[in-house]
Formats: sequence, C-alpha cells, structure tokens
Amino acid sequence: MRTAADTGAENGSGALTPAEGRLLDLALEVCPGFAPGEVVYRSRTSLVVGGALDGVEALAKVRTPDWRRQCLREIDTYDLFDAVPPPVPVPRRFASDKERAVLVMERLDGEVLAPDRFPLTPVSHEDLAGVLAAVDRLHEWRPALAEGWSVDYRRMLDGMYARGVFDDAHWAELLRLLELSGSPREFGHGDLVLANVVRSRGRQVLIDWASSALYLPGLDLAQLWMLLGDVPGARARIEVAVAERADERDGMMPFLVNLTLLLHRERRAHRRFTDEASRARAVRLDAAWELTRHRVRQCVATAR
Repeated sequence: MRTAADTGAENGSGALTPAEGRLLDLALEVCPGFAPGEVVYRSRTSLVVGGALDGVEALAKVRTPDWRRQCLREIDTYDLFDAVPPPVPVPRRFASDKERAVLVMERLDGEVLAPDRFPLTPVSHEDLAGVLAAVDRLHEWRPALAEGWSVDYRRMLDGMYARGVFDDAHWAELLRLLELSGSPREFGHGDLVLANVVRSRGRQVLIDWASSALYLPGLDLAQLWMLLGDVPGARARIEVAVAERADERDGMMPFLVNLTLLLHRERRAHRRFTDEASRARAVRLDAAWELTRHRVRQCVATAR
C-alpha cells in the first residue's frame, strides 16, 4: 500500500507534516485506487488532497480527530442524496468511511464564486440568481429525515441569553418569534459562503455539506444576507426572496431568528481580528445587529 511519505504531496506551504501524512494514509485505506497529487486545502479541521481515481479527477477530504463530527454529517448527507436525489447539483461521492472520517469525491471543473467569506469582488447577477434558485429548490425539498437532523434553536438561544447577549426585552421578543416560526422544517446547506459554490459547466454547484441540517426556513438566505452586504443590490434581492415565501412561518419570522443567531456568531468571531478591514467589517456587523433587533421588535408587534 502507498503511504503519504511515498506521494510527496505538496502545495505552497510545503510537504505534508507527519500528522497530515497519517490523514492521507487513512484516505488511501478507504480508497486504494486514489492517486494523490497536490494539497488543495489544509487547516486545523481537515486536509483536502487532489488527485485521480480511475482517470477521473477527485478530491480526498479527511477530517482531523477533533472535527470528525462534521465529516459524519457530510457522509450522512451523501447517504441521503443517494436515497433521495437532491434538487441541486452536487459533486459525486466515490468513497467514504465514517470511522476514519474520510470522504472521496468528484473534483469539479470550475471555480468558486468568491474565495473570501465576505466577497471583495463583485458577484454577477447570474451567479447570485443561480445561488438563490438553488436555495429555493432546497426550500421545497422534503426528504424523510431521522431524528438528529433538526437544529435545537431554543438551546442555542438559551445559551446566548445565559452569556448576556440579550436584554430581557430582546430575549422575550426572540422567544415569541421562535414560537411563531414553528419547528425546523427546511433542509439547508448550513454554510452557504460563496467559496462553497462552484461555477461548473454553466451551473452553480453546492459543495461542503458538513453543516447541512433541518433548519427554520431562511437559514441559507440569512447567511447570504449577512455576508453579501458589500455586494451592490444583493441584500435587496435576498429580501425579495424572503418576501416571496408562501407564508409568514416560512418568511420573515424564521429569517430574523436565523439572522440573529448568525450575526451573533460572526460578531463574536470578529473580536479576534485586529486588521483594519476586519475592524471596519465589525462596525457594519454591529449595525446589522441593531437593524435586525429593530426588525424583530417590529415583526413581533405586528404578528397576528
């Protein structure tokens, strides 16, 4: 059997470390036909290596031990896709193993819509339309899901309240909005950054399903709204998509609950950053938080 030491796989950051070599060895155990090439991505959470399988370009993704749960969810999602074909294009799975936290899949011919979490370059009308159409198709998809797929919103909000994120008035308003929104019922991607959308052969293909779950409606739209604030016209188009949902329980109410949770997480992450661009973005995120709180108050006040 080949080992990582035999491959000499490298990228701009140099050869594989011993720990990365062990991760690649796991991929070769799961998919012996995989011929590894360059390291496509490395982080504290995972190693992604490009290569080939039977002459077809492929990617091997291996999660580090502390992030094994995310791999299990992505494999579960591909099991779901095999049982019920998804309404959006996704990469093909070639092999996977939950015990080793390995997923080997098709490597798409194309490029991500934007490499940055908060896009620094314009997003085309066609690309944004394609992403919104994909979100809409996911909204209408109703696969049968076992227990464990639904997100526990009350637990997350309780934790935020315990940490002093909300004052009592804001807390009461959010609990009311959560009650009006009903239970999680929309299958969502869960991490819809534009780096997780590949423009391939005229289609927008969604990748990296490690955060997929059953959410309140509008989670993916809320994330796009938060991240595309600097893209001219993007938020207005997303607001239209929210307004077009069939009823309030699929429209603005759950959208605002989702947006509150996402903005809290993003604002907390930005406290670690000290560069000028991140500090400026943190100011805009604070403004979005205050705007969202105001809209939560308005929505509760006008609810039937």
